[in-house]
Amino acid sequence: MEPDRAAVLTGNDGAGGECVCFECDAPADTQWREHSFPYGAGASAVELNVTLPVRVCRLCGFEFLDHEGETLRHEAVCAHLGVLTPKEIRGIRRMHGMSRAEFSRVTGLGEATLNRWENAILIQNAANDRYLRLLALHENVRKLERLDGSGARRSPTPEAGRFRTIEISEELRRGQAGFEIRAVA
Repeated sequence: MEPDRAAVLTGNDGAGGECVCFECDAPADTQWREHSFPYGAGASAVELNVTLPVRVCRLCGFEFLDHEGETLRHEAVCAHLGVLTPKEIRGIRRMHGMSRAEFSRVTGLGEATLNRWENAILIQNAANDRYLRLLALHENVRKLERLDGSGARRSPTPEAGRFRTIEISEELRRGQAGFEIRAVA
């Protein structure tokens, strides 16, 4: 990824404002630096390389990474693993014009899981990555929407008689009487 030269020269963080030091609130400049970091554990551990925007305070010299740097590190891990990046996952969902809740309902992927993938909190496994790639094709999502509309994916409900219910009896109440919550000093 080629650094934005204007950002390098002006210290602009790319979000429309100037970078500010976390230590002293003074303006910070951007220096693009090669960075290596370990990924994995044991025999499968590797060293990944990425160019990161290091923010350097003009006043106190404090150096730090911000969201942009963390995003680039995460993307380097995704590239190493050969999986979609958070931006690409979000792009697939948005390409279909769906909210996270709608996409979750149609695909069967958990809404919280989608949130974690789209916000670089977790990286999807290979199986989910393949599924996401299939979801990039409009015809596959249309097929899932038809399945969703038919009721074929509906979860069992207590009314369907699939869940065991407990009958509250006097014997059960007597058995529960031995349990109580007490304050402990």
